[in-house]
Amino acid sequence: MKNQKQTIKCSECGYCSGFRPVGNTRTEFTCTHPDRDYLKNYFHEKRINKMLAFIGFGARYSDVVPIKTAPAWCPKKKTLRKMNQGLARNNREMQ
Repeated sequence: MKNQKQTIKCSECGYCSGFRPVGNTRTEFTCTHPDRDYLKNYFHEKRINKMLAFIGFGARYSDVVPIKTAPAWCPKKKTLRKMNQGLARNNREMQ
């Protein structure tokens, strides 16, 4: 059986939050994950010059998250990468 990749979706994540300012037609989506230090370091290392943990703007008068999968900087992806590296290491040791 093949290893199935786990896809992380912002629309299904509990840390994705939307905010629509008064008088604005678009919702701003951000990640409210508690691991802010990881996010700050990632944005600094990769020289990303946009708002920290900003996911994107929704369509006019819509509360649907604008992206289908999580961005590369997602803290949940960090934990999945560590788990996958550990599994790969264990598989190599067993062979």
